[in-house]
Amino acid sequence: MIMPPINWPSDLTQLAVDLPNWHKNLFFQQTKKEFFSRIDVLKQKSARLDIHTIVIEIAKIVATIGDAHTAVVLPRYNRLPIEVYCFQEGLFVVAAMPTCQNLLWQKLIAINGETISSICKRLEQVISHENQSFVLAQLPEYLICTDILFGLGIIDDLHHVTIQVETDQQKIIDCQVHAIKYEDWQDVLTEQKQEIVALPLYRQHPDQYYWSHLTEDKGFLYVNYNKCKNMTEHTVEYFSSKLIKRLEDNLTIQYLAIDLRNNGGGNSELLKDFLHWLGKFKRLNQQGHLFVIVGRDTFSSALLNVYYLKYHSAAIFIGEATGGKPNCYGEVKYLSLASSGLAIRYSTQYYKLIEDETQLSFEPDVVKEVTFQDYKNHIDPCLEWIYQQIQVGPV
Repeated sequence: MIMPPINWPSDLTQLAVDLPNWHKNLFFQQTKKEFFSRIDVLKQKSARLDIHTIVIEIAKIVATIGDAHTAVVLPRYNRLPIEVYCFQEGLFVVAAMPTCQNLLWQKLIAINGETISSICKRLEQVISHENQSFVLAQLPEYLICTDILFGLGIIDDLHHVTIQVETDQQKIIDCQVHAIKYEDWQDVLTEQKQEIVALPLYRQHPDQYYWSHLTEDKGFLYVNYNKCKNMTEHTVEYFSSKLIKRLEDNLTIQYLAIDLRNNGGGNSELLKDFLHWLGKFKRLNQQGHLFVIVGRDTFSSALLNVYYLKYHSAAIFIGEATGGKPNCYGEVKYLSLASSGLAIRYSTQYYKLIEDETQLSFEPDVVKEVTFQDYKNHIDPCLEWIYQQIQVGPV
């Protein structure tokens, strides 16, 4: 069956009509003239562009809105066989398929001859964001997607890419890498899970939305809350009720850490009952006994939970500036462009948590940046700082 060609001018017209009508306040940062002008320019040249480039150009237009919740859902089929992460020292390969094990722990310098610094600046135009923390959070996913790299003109072949890395001996190496399908990486992750040992708590159980770890003889309970969403096995309400019972019954628990650094959001109401209870639980809700860890991936509903704790507890906040902006648009719905089927998220509500409209992130009381050496050596600087405060050894 031959699919009819995509009518991009029609889709762009739909975008120009529907997005301003359905978004809560599309023109809070740019003028209508700027938005419509960008769409008109793309319409005029759309016939000369391939599908990958047009999708990226639409993503750029949507990103100029300045709302991290409003973004093009970029189609992702092909990826590099590696995982990367942005550290204080630069961007490093933190996982790799067997065929690319020589790249593991190496610093990424360039892709197809273009420096990582230049590529990151170009990707920033595609990523809908409100602050640099969110850009840092999103870059690793964008950098490994060859569909995106191709659409930006960084690579000219979806399946064969030249990567340049710098070794720990400061030797520069060029590597030819073959892209894979996203589903093929999942199989690799399943195999690698069996080999994970001695990881810090925040990197354990990535498949679970919430879990806890108790070191009873040290009076310390660590709670990891990775997603504001119910798991199939048990709900957040059930998990919260078990936590409350454990904390009420076990008088040896004198310290509590809630880790929200990897929580990208969901439904903020799910944890509200537990947070409300915690605010009245005097044994833990006092200075030096309650800690909250935040980071670049703390976003949306997770940030609402952070601010609830800020206003209703004596918690000390540790980590990085959040990817979520305190006052922001949210409550996402989806728009589908009729001809291409391209999906676009858009915000339907505005949330005001603080008076200062210029504040771009929630800033923790104690800043602990992510370093490559800590990551490679399985050290969590946030928990290490907490251990020092409560004078206990590592969990």
